[in-house]
Amino acid sequence: MQKNRMIALLLKFFLGLAGADRFYLGKYRTGTLKLLALGGLGVWWCIDGVLLMIDAFLYSLGKDSGCVKDARGHDLKHGLSMYRLKNGSLVRD
Repeated sequence: MQKNRMIALLLKFFLGLAGADRFYLGKYRTGTLKLLALGGLGVWWCIDGVLLMIDAFLYSLGKDSGCVKDARGHDLKHGLSMYRLKNGSLVRD
């Protein structure tokens, strides 16, 4: 099942210091490390947020693959809105 980028982003902002975004993506080892380190004292939390935001923004502009993947190496779905720019036209996400 393909994971949702926006759910990962929301989990990161609200429960990211506890590693909830990593657990959602199936990355249990790094999720546990992030939980024990309290999000790397905020540094890891910020880095994950930047990567997820860049991914969501680029996906909305038509890029199909991103730098953030789930534990199985699959790309995440959905960008910042219900529509995305693809081949010069807006398509439903």
